[in-house]
Amino acid sequence: MNLIKLYVRQFAEKYADAHGAQHLAELARTAKAIPPAVLASLTAKIAGLEACAVNWTLATLAEKIAEGHTNYGDATGFAQVLERDLEWPELMELAAVEVERKKREHLH
Repeated sequence: MNLIKLYVRQFAEKYADAHGAQHLAELARTAKAIPPAVLASLTAKIAGLEACAVNWTLATLAEKIAEGHTNYGDATGFAQVLERDLEWPELMELAAVEVERKKREHLH
């Protein structure tokens, strides 16, 4: 199963009225064309990380696209940027801190 397609489709629906909605829709349409090696590498990377940190990173990238601040060309480009971002320990630490902060906010 192509999780990138599912994630991008979900974000395309969430941000359907946003400036970058067309680009999110294009990523969902091109997700089937992600080369198997890229998808396998990304899937392996995701499997070794905390789901909350991965979700936060995906949401952050999707928000940047929705706001029209970035364009990855196609789903392969998006997958490669996501994999690169997931390799940064500092970004994963930030993601964990942000997830915890949001959890605390929901409790109050």
